[in-house]
Amino acid sequence: MGVIQQLLGDVNRGELDYLLVDSPPGTGDEPLSIAQLIPDINGVVIVTIPQEIALLDSRESVNFAKQLDIPIAGIIENMSGFVCPHCGKSSDLFSYGGGERAAEELNVPFLGRIPLDPAVVRGGDEGHPLLEDQNREQTGEILWEIVKKVTSFVEGKR
Repeated sequence: MGVIQQLLGDVNRGELDYLLVDSPPGTGDEPLSIAQLIPDINGVVIVTIPQEIALLDSRESVNFAKQLDIPIAGIIENMSGFVCPHCGKSSDLFSYGGGERAAEELNVPFLGRIPLDPAVVRGGDEGHPLLEDQNREQTGEILWEIVKKVTSFVEGKR
């Protein structure tokens, strides 16, 4: 908790539009510390993979946020298929649809599916993230749609 306190209180980040904190899955000390140190959180996004075992942590995270009255922007299904760099077709390596099913069960928004895509790695390595590329590939468009949904949610909470 001390490190999180120092990060939130002592780091000069300048004026922020958003502060995103990536914490481990589940309901451990990190998410609890953040919830205690930032009492006016505008929302959380739960990121999961479609496998049932991973969805257990995601369900716990949603229930944790609900217990603490933290608004839930929604669930993202990450690693939802692998986009072949040669043919562009997607294959479901880790199952499919688990994040959407969990969102329905838990009555929270489903924000979208992000595939494993070598274009994301390539864009990062080349210094051209897909969200900044005017000729976004399919995954870039998916990411952009998720960003718009989360932004709309947070703006509605301010």
